[in-house]
Amino acid sequence: MLDWLAAYAEAGGHLVLGPRTGYADHEGQARHETAPPRLSAAAGAWYGEFSNLTQDLPVRPAPGSPLELPPGTTATRWLEGLTPTDATVPAEYDHPHFGRWPAVTTRAHGAGRVTCVGTVPGRALARALAVWLAPAPVSGWHGLPVTVTATTGTAPDGRRVHVVHNWSGQPAEAQAKVALTDVLTGAAVPAGGPVALGAFDVRVFVVS
Repeated sequence: MLDWLAAYAEAGGHLVLGPRTGYADHEGQARHETAPPRLSAAAGAWYGEFSNLTQDLPVRPAPGSPLELPPGTTATRWLEGLTPTDATVPAEYDHPHFGRWPAVTTRAHGAGRVTCVGTVPGRALARALAVWLAPAPVSGWHGLPVTVTATTGTAPDGRRVHVVHNWSGQPAEAQAKVALTDVLTGAAVPAGGPVALGAFDVRVFVVS
């Protein structure tokens, strides 16, 4: 599995390694290898020390970071002392001791990338990582109500499909960023037009 993960990144995927990835073998024994085992070369980083965190640690962007970290961004619960070899550092701890290690490292590997997150990220850090790892598509659904989610995929015929859910018992409204057609009713929604959702509703669209 670890070799497969490295191959995934080499083939063009963005592999994200969280705390303790691959640390134990299939029998639950610690591997006698540099951590993260079998992935340290691809990641361009390794660790030999780790610590529990009794309180959240502030995290800040490193110089030139692609991450947008708001004030109050934190690391929680666990910390691995990541040591970059040839990886770059998008985020670092603001702490007199733990600040010697980065919170996040990243490195190009083949056609893809390996990113190590050396902590359990707080909500703000997790959100910033998600935005960076999976940028909104050009047809993206920005500014959705808190009860609404949108999932986008590709149909077998190549058309882009959008599935929009309202998880609330109250009606909600989203805004289409591109022209859409409702696959169930055939109704057209122009770019910038409203997408009305009833209570616990779901609507399926294709790009017009």
